Amino acid sequence: MSEQSRPFPADDLHRLLFDQAAFGMVATDRDGRIVAWNLAASKIFGSNPRQMIGTQWASVIPASGRTIAIEMMDKTLGKGDVTEFEFWHRDEQGRRRHLATVTSPVRDASGRQIGALASLRDVTNRVALQVRLSQQSKMAAMGEMAGALAHHLNNILGGVVTSVDFALETGDPDSMPRMLQQIQKALARATSLMNNVLKFAEGDARQGGLCDLTEALIDLVTYAELKIRDRGVDLTVDLKFIPVLEVLKTQIQTVLRNVLDNAIEAMPDGGELTIESLVNDQDVAIRITDTGCGLDEESLTRIFEPFYSTKRRGPGASPDQGLGLAVAHGILKMIGGSVGVTSSLGEGTTVEVRLPLNPEHHNW
Repeated sequence: MSEQSRPFPADDLHRLLFDQAAFGMVATDRDGRIVAWNLAASKIFGSNPRQMIGTQWASVIPASGRTIAIEMMDKTLGKGDVTEFEFWHRDEQGRRRHLATVTSPVRDASGRQIGALASLRDVTNRVALQVRLSQQSKMAAMGEMAGALAHHLNNILGGVVTSVDFALETGDPDSMPRMLQQIQKALARATSLMNNVLKFAEGDARQGGLCDLTEALIDLVTYAELKIRDRGVDLTVDLKFIPVLEVLKTQIQTVLRNVLDNAIEAMPDGGELTIESLVNDQDVAIRITDTGCGLDEESLTRIFEPFYSTKRRGPGASPDQGLGLAVAHGILKMIGGSVGVTSSLGEGTTVEVRLPLNPEHHNW
């Protein structure tokens, strides 16, 4: 075997792989003190390895990301978990970089955990690309929204103009009340449409009274019973005990009722509607399930876009069709919650609303 093809001794190879890895690597002992630091980590943090040996891992993380860094490392050192988190940091040249970090346990030959390894990768370009793609998506959605909004308002205003012209031409005082009623209905539709657009744009962050989430769910069940009357829909309710959790009454009612209305409208020929709640240590999940037509893959990717709707648009269609889930998504984003949708075409859809139990995570 030639000198060039002779393999590295295992220890030397491991050291070379560690030192020359393209991403930062920081090894710690069981107490979170740094015991090894590679060249990429030196470039990321602008510090000499000799300066860092013996210091606490969390001390190199900027204040904005230190709390999550400590929490994730504690899980790795205490439970042996592999954890992931991201944070912003300025490199040795003062440039703002976004770092994705994975912490994993390090064990000796006997399987005993002797420390942890933090692997850091610069994902600034990926984050910037995601931001650009998100902005492009928002601009495209805004264009579609503006076109749909103009179409609906044009139809409403056309009806108003026609009613006014007819009233002026006939001069019949008996027809005036009927024309005014038609104009009133048209303007009420326009007002409803604009209110929903504002809720989507602002997340319906306007102040409102507080209520307990359990109270809001009982109100939802009552609302559902009224909505499904004579529609051939069977209602199943499974509400688990929820600790007292104050929510904005108007906002949460808007979210849950919009989701419920979508579920009922997905079952024009009847079906089964289920409202259930689940609780864990972090949050409360409210699930609304229907046995309607379900959604295809394209609809699942676009369901939260304003004015995107899978519903048939007949002559009597409401002008705010397609805003229900967009409004719900906007409100939940503003108040610290989230919403997800799972669906099978021809089998039904489940919409899951999540609200954090920890008051620190609420935005009200």
